[in-house]
Amino acid sequence: MKARLLTAAIGIPLFLVILIFFETPVFNGALSLILGVAVYELLQTAQYGKRKLITVVCVAFGALLPWFELPLLKPYRVLLLFAFAAFLFAALLRWHDTLRTEQVSQIFFVSVVYPIALTTLLYIRDDFGASKALYYTVLIFLCAWMSDAGAYFAGRFFGKRKMAPNISPNKTVEGLIGGILASLISVVLVTFGYSALMSYLGEPVSINYLSLTGASVLATFVGVFGDLTASIMKRQNGIKDYGSIMPGHGGVVDRFDSVFFVAPFFYVWLRFFVI
Repeated sequence: MKARLLTAAIGIPLFLVILIFFETPVFNGALSLILGVAVYELLQTAQYGKRKLITVVCVAFGALLPWFELPLLKPYRVLLLFAFAAFLFAALLRWHDTLRTEQVSQIFFVSVVYPIALTTLLYIRDDFGASKALYYTVLIFLCAWMSDAGAYFAGRFFGKRKMAPNISPNKTVEGLIGGILASLISVVLVTFGYSALMSYLGEPVSINYLSLTGASVLATFVGVFGDLTASIMKRQNGIKDYGSIMPGHGGVVDRFDSVFFVAPFFYVWLRFFVI
């Protein structure tokens, strides 16, 4: 637990510093770094890292995706995506004796779908205005991380009934409840703080608390779904963690597995419901 808390003590201030540059390319760069490492970890987990050329191209493409929204690259997004797909098909032709079609499909999923999921944070930033987008982004990380923290401590001290013993033996029903409560409490507190701040600045905002509560609860379940999905992938590949870059947490994917699912969920919710 000490390593977990120490990593959080370093990571949270760093996260807040990055949020200061939310409207700048620094935020794009932070997502790019996260995605580059995440794609590398996922490829290594699936044991595709032996093909160094494939690894380099996939990591580069995943890291490049957060920059696709820049005016310079935006007109070429589809072209770059087709170029990457063409590279994978060329790799299949070149190494058809050892590289299978289903493996290419998994490589494409890891290198494209996961990065696009996290890049929805940029879609939110660019579509909803700076102040609201920053607020929504904070909510996304609160739903992902506070539910995880709440589930960890609630499960540690009160957990008795296993939730998915064959997938993640440490997850409990009591932990899930604790995660939902931690997520809701933190979201409500931040929302009141945001509302008070905007009123003080002379820009009062109207917040649909019913929609917000529904989004937060559903986001917690979506985050658990993402966490369990990551656990299945680890279990099927016989590993405990995706990496060791974050002591007490594992790799980047271990820390952001919920965010990869909560971010696109929130983006879709924002497009169809009012928060």
